Amino acid sequence: MPHSPPKAFLAKDRKERWTNFSVLRHGAFDGFFVSSKNSGTHWMLYMFSVALADTYGIQRPAYFSENATRPYIGFATDAPVFGQLPRLAKSHSIPHQMASWPWARKAAKLPPYVLCVRHPMGILASHYAKWQDDIQVSWLDYLRGDPAGKQFRCDLYWIARFWNRWGDIHAAFPGEVRVLQYEATSANPRAALHAMAQHWGVTLKPEAILAALEAGTKEAMATRVDPAAEPNVLQNRRETLDELFTGEAMEIYAERVRDLVRHDLGYDLFSPPVSEVRPSALQART
Repeated sequence: MPHSPPKAFLAKDRKERWTNFSVLRHGAFDGFFVSSKNSGTHWMLYMFSVALADTYGIQRPAYFSENATRPYIGFATDAPVFGQLPRLAKSHSIPHQMASWPWARKAAKLPPYVLCVRHPMGILASHYAKWQDDIQVSWLDYLRGDPAGKQFRCDLYWIARFWNRWGDIHAAFPGEVRVLQYEATSANPRAALHAMAQHWGVTLKPEAILAALEAGTKEAMATRVDPAAEPNVLQNRRETLDELFTGEAMEIYAERVRDLVRHDLGYDLFSPPVSEVRPSALQART
């Protein structure tokens, strides 16, 4: 039987829902890419940026880093760099409560959203593998998390706040939020690029999509690492999700999910997802 969420978690949730007014800037854009952390954000934005560049005849991003793709899909506060491109932006943020109100959405002229998510087990395993040296806690302590949201950039409490807010909005306005699961994108990145473009009303040339798929392979991206970016974006963990989420780890995870998460966003939250396999250069051309 689920327990009541910790008071510190509820307080953090209220603060984020009522103090983040960044959504007011979203009306200036043709589309918005919102992603949970460690969900293939760099990869997907790099591929779409390459497709935009080749479609509109401008230079491609030099790297796949956040800063390198900002001229193509930036933050809401960024000024346009290429005036011929559709205005697209990105965020990891949790929107203000008024984003759930139809009259406020209409007044703010909120754009169509692509919501990129990944199975929570995959998010947690990837985040811990990437930031283990900084986190400096055991895997079990990391899974226990911090209800106040101060200790970790991302943990089960962060996932719950993000999924609950965006899950609420997707449930209320399903036609305005297109959910893309990272696992499905890994299996068929071409379909994901088409879905993003269609949802935003962006026309991409077929040859530009093919170029983006080839640029988005792990082999190609390994040659486009930004020396000024955070390290380990292309990290690979050694343990499988089945190995990580067993025994006490699975008990902690399952209890937090039952207590905190309101939306599954199409996942079986209590079983590891199918294997995440990024395409090779050969697969990208087929």
